[in-house]
Amino acid sequence: MSDWKEVYSEILSSYVGRYKEARGNSQLRNEILAEVKSEILKHEPEDSVGLPPHLRVAIWRVFLSHLDLEDQDDEIAIIQHILAATRKSWAESCEGEDAREEKACPTKAGDYKKAFTAFTAVQRIFKEEMDAYDRERRDTKDPKTIGQRNRIIQQWWESVSDERKAEAGRAAEKWNKLGAPKETHDS
Repeated sequence: MSDWKEVYSEILSSYVGRYKEARGNSQLRNEILAEVKSEILKHEPEDSVGLPPHLRVAIWRVFLSHLDLEDQDDEIAIIQHILAATRKSWAESCEGEDAREEKACPTKAGDYKKAFTAFTAVQRIFKEEMDAYDRERRDTKDPKTIGQRNRIIQQWWESVSDERKAEAGRAAEKWNKLGAPKETHDS
């Protein structure tokens, strides 16, 4: 399997200079990272190239090695701050299986037209994670890429752990058994 950095080296090297010049301007650097990600996603990936799960962070790591040491330290401090805030947010929102299932439980009668499967249930229970996976793999602001979403969601499903698939299967069975909440039925 080819390394993604080798395959997309021309794109990466064409942006390194701009990234270095944007020292001290984190907003411009974020825009450059978004441009690079978008540019990489525009090119149809070869079958032998696997993009990293967090493409924007991987691009940042490539650019980091081209910065001078003082700038590297500044960038690392910013990223560590972001990661600490993300971990804190994740820890605060960490829920158990029952809480996730209850939060994702469909509330509209129309949601129950088709029986739930583990695949449809996991998309509701882990929606934020699925959407983040999608955003990492395509430019969601470009309407031309919407056709790629189904393929990306299928890839995400394949990467979901067996425990989560089992959790989604249990939730689907429960939702199918209970049906729509009583207050959604017409009287």
